[in-house]
Amino acid sequence: MVSVTHLRALRRRYHITLDQIAFHAGLSGQYISRAELGEIAATPRLEAQMTSAVESIISARKMEIQALEEEYMTYKGCLLGKEEHADEQ
Repeated sequence: MVSVTHLRALRRRYHITLDQIAFHAGLSGQYISRAELGEIAATPRLEAQMTSAVESIISARKMEIQALEEEYMTYKGCLLGKEEHADEQ
């Protein structure tokens, strides 16, 4: 049986990339990967950075879902209608 950290399990289960965690944690993806593999000690500071990063991602996703829901309600009943876009040049 392979052992993985809770962070890696959450990332995989909820399709969170290393790049997303890295961005929100202010660390490199490689550093986070090494921490997930147990190659870097799980210090209280690192745990706090990972906690903050995951909470930031949760907050961002909540806002994105809320925006999706609001926009969906605008188009509910006519989802297959055409959307007009100005030509971008």
